[in-house]
Amino acid sequence: MRRAEDTDPALLGPDAGRPGGYEEPWPATGEHPPVPGDPPPVAGTAHCVGILGPVVLLGPNGSTAAPSGSVVRALLGSLALAHPLPVSADSFATRLWPDRTAPQAKQSLHTGAHRLRSWLLAATDGGIGVVTQPSGYALTGGDLLTDLARFRRTAEQARQLSDPLPRLRMLQHALALWRGRLLEGVPAECVDHQAHQSLTLEHTDHLQDLARAALEARRPREAIVAARRACEEDHFNESSHALLMNALTAAGMRVAALDVYEHMRNRLSRSLGIAPGEILVQARGRAIGR
Repeated sequence: MRRAEDTDPALLGPDAGRPGGYEEPWPATGEHPPVPGDPPPVAGTAHCVGILGPVVLLGPNGSTAAPSGSVVRALLGSLALAHPLPVSADSFATRLWPDRTAPQAKQSLHTGAHRLRSWLLAATDGGIGVVTQPSGYALTGGDLLTDLARFRRTAEQARQLSDPLPRLRMLQHALALWRGRLLEGVPAECVDHQAHQSLTLEHTDHLQDLARAALEARRPREAIVAARRACEEDHFNESSHALLMNALTAAGMRVAALDVYEHMRNRLSRSLGIAPGEILVQARGRAIGR
């Protein structure tokens, strides 16, 4: 018999109760509810280039500003994503202007870099700059001049904590630095695909760490929220789905946890022709009390 906890719509999401059993337990819009207990984003002591969402310049007082022109914004985002490494002028120009000759594309990029350099000089009083290197362009201004760098620093500090509750809160603090999709608004052809994919995986790993910390801190409902988001980012990630099952089980929602297992078993079978891995089988065992 299903208990009330097993059908709580606040935990199972908008698909709970639909015919066919368990469906994806998150909003269809792609928007995510805030993780409970999120503190405000890290407030730095200097300007910071924000790429964990729309590309903006974040001020020390919480203000935001963005350069005009899609090319300048795309260049700023690409430089921030690559920092501290440079962005190749040739590859960036080719991605942005594939129909132009190489000299024309490089000249357009040179103009964009000049405009970005001037804008940053005025906006940050020289705190952040753009330098020309033999292979391309790079940002200058310190180790923590991007919200990505601050996210990684905060996440690393969290992982050093042995107490699960402070670790959970600091991981949530790091997650709160994400204001939306990575490089939101920047055309895909302007972005280094490999770097973008790597950071997407890093975000999923962070959500998994957050869910584990919440489980260790005996806060299963916070673990459910984080695990759901990880599942949404990769529908075939068995570790994320096992974490969701464990969180549901810890919250007393064993039937819902078993529904997750069946959903994944069917998906893996239909799409990949494989059976659930050991991590899912173990999570199922916990759900049925083995």
